Amino acid sequence: MTVQSDPAGFSVREFARTAQGSLRAELDLAAYADLPLPDETVAIVELLSRLEHGALAYLRSVLVTPTHKDARVTAFLVTWAYEKHWVADALELIAAAHPGHTAFVEPPAMNVAARLRRARHAVAERIEPITESVVANLIGEDVVAVHMAAAAVDEWVSEAAYERLAEGSTHTEFTRTLTRLLDVKRRHQEFFATEADVRLSASAKAGRLARRRLSRMTWPLASGGEPPALLARLLGGVVPASDLAAIDGRIDALPGLEGLDLVTRSATRTWKAAAR
Repeated sequence: MTVQSDPAGFSVREFARTAQGSLRAELDLAAYADLPLPDETVAIVELLSRLEHGALAYLRSVLVTPTHKDARVTAFLVTWAYEKHWVADALELIAAAHPGHTAFVEPPAMNVAARLRRARHAVAERIEPITESVVANLIGEDVVAVHMAAAAVDEWVSEAAYERLAEGSTHTEFTRTLTRLLDVKRRHQEFFATEADVRLSASAKAGRLARRRLSRMTWPLASGGEPPALLARLLGGVVPASDLAAIDGRIDALPGLEGLDLVTRSATRTWKAAAR
């Protein structure tokens, strides 16, 4: 399979050269003392921070597969993880500026289920890089297209969350910071979406593989250990069903991935789990 060295003109070299580091100097945290965010918004900010940090776990799984043999993709992923760390750091600082907020707590009836869920997630995080290495290396280069498509979907979901939070907030500093974070993240989704399109176009086998593997994933990617009730606030709450359908429309436009309804189906499973 032949892939363009620089699809759609995205320069990984320029991306690495201009990587966004710490955003701490840009944050006016005192603004939250004067005008705190609602507790529910702070809980979502904390969740988004954890999801951004979850990129590091995803990176561990990806870089033990044939994806690591693609120097261009690997160079992008290293810089991507670096930028995501600082995005997560900014969100953590915003949440920490609200020391008196009421943290999200699952209903008492869910305590046992929550402990089991977190235990399963912890085990999966340790085992996944091993199993992914074995399976993906047997599959070969086509798995790179799957990783690019999965990351593109994840970035589209988080982008929608940031946009909706910004649109719905009257807090000037919070809105400004979210807009700044979106500027950082837009290069991420641009790269992943372009790479996925190019690689899926180049291989029908990659498209069939992506359909199977992506259908088994949960979105956002790092949400496996999160409380369903909190995720339901994100998917369907902050990000309305219309946005989820729009993201599925973007997935439909990727070669071989039409008709999957990936994000809507994942959100539906989350809603059902939250209702239980």
